[in-house]
Amino acid sequence: PQPEAREFGWERPIQHVTIDLPDVGPLHVINLHLKSKLPTPVPGQRHPEVRWKWLSAAGWAEGYFLSSVKRVGQAMQTRRLLDTIFAADRDARIALCGDLNADLDDVPVLAIRGRVEETQNPELAHTVIHPCEQSIPEQARFSHYHHGQRNMLDHILVSRTLLRGYQGSEIFNEFLHDESVAHANKLYPEPDHAPVVAQFTA
Repeated sequence: PQPEAREFGWERPIQHVTIDLPDVGPLHVINLHLKSKLPTPVPGQRHPEVRWKWLSAAGWAEGYFLSSVKRVGQAMQTRRLLDTIFAADRDARIALCGDLNADLDDVPVLAIRGRVEETQNPELAHTVIHPCEQSIPEQARFSHYHHGQRNMLDHILVSRTLLRGYQGSEIFNEFLHDESVAHANKLYPEPDHAPVVAQFTA
């Protein structure tokens, strides 16, 4: 048992800018990088000399739990920002993008999306943000490759008003490598996340 609570937070703030598009109006762009799935260091639970080596499975589990809490906390903070924007402008144009370190149906992304299926409130339909990648065939829908598994961790999610001009998306994943391979950073100089691009018309 811990004798007292420790302060807990995260290091990656939300980047939110508003761009005034000629003949269109303001576009809210929200850039996120949610906490990775790597376990958060826990005092006394990591080997002092061997990187990534844990001294107990319970210590690793606690670190993994803390990283999960950080991701969900960042997602909740982002959802509150979205609600604030929609409260000021019901028809706000919003593009949220970045490395969310989570798939569409993982808790952090579900919290950000705010689907009516989750809230059970159709009056909140205008506050839902929609993933652009769903228009990409499933076999090509991945932006990350780890231990032989394809993952969709990088997303562009947009408000309903912006979705009206949506033309399509593409993921440039042709040269992705498996980042779990030993010395992957030295063998493959390219990024281990694929660029995701979405196109819109006014």
